Amino acid sequence: MPDPIEIEESNAQFLAAWTYFSQGLPGHRIEHTDGVTVVLSGTDMVLLNVAALSSPATDLQDLERRARRAVELARTGGVPWLFVLSDARAPGGDAGAAAELLGRLGFAPSVSLTGMVADAIAPGRSAPSGLELRRVADAETRAAIADLNTAAYGLPIAAGRAAMAHEALWGDRAFGRVGYAGGQPVCSAATYIVEGIRYVGFVVTAAEHRRKGYSEAAMRGCLDDALRATGIQRTVLHATDIGRPVYERMGYRAVTRFSFYTPPQA
Repeated sequence: MPDPIEIEESNAQFLAAWTYFSQGLPGHRIEHTDGVTVVLSGTDMVLLNVAALSSPATDLQDLERRARRAVELARTGGVPWLFVLSDARAPGGDAGAAAELLGRLGFAPSVSLTGMVADAIAPGRSAPSGLELRRVADAETRAAIADLNTAAYGLPIAAGRAAMAHEALWGDRAFGRVGYAGGQPVCSAATYIVEGIRYVGFVVTAAEHRRKGYSEAAMRGCLDDALRATGIQRTVLHATDIGRPVYERMGYRAVTRFSFYTPPQA
């Protein structure tokens, strides 16, 4: 049974991490009002533009009120965005009833992530041969991590670079790795220090190089970099279904589900 404290931690880390990703970007907008948090990067990178509940909805009427408010707030940003609802913030934890209500309001299911936590990372196998891990430390590696992630989600390269290759995202609380095979970038991961926790994001492997252990190696590299720099053991992430088995092997455990919805058409 997931710990309520860890569920709240996963929700708090989601909002704090997305805020971190956007707050240094030109044109960003972050707003907390009427029980809704809106985080807009000011770019067309839709996955980084979100509106979410700031606290659990008390009932379906409250969820409807806040969902409508999210639409009002986020639409003024002029960028594509997604509404995000954690199962734990659905009224009574009833994700099915919440999804049904949102469907009636015109929200359409998009992607879902699982919030996961670990007190420490389990020992891993040796890094795959032929993989060179480079730290994200210059324009080339920043562009590589952006391009790998946008390609994985079928999003425009320009949008990814505007959001993820910007120097503001790669300060002294950021630890990124890009893996190269045959001189080409094939995988990436990043760890950020977010409210005293190692937060992991941007974990991806190019489709033709999956199931080789590449992403795990990149992820372990940046987690180790962050651990050496800070001594922080605790780590949180939000996993795709593809990545979840890898994270479970590393010692992460699932605590709650996050559903992303495209908003109603204007």
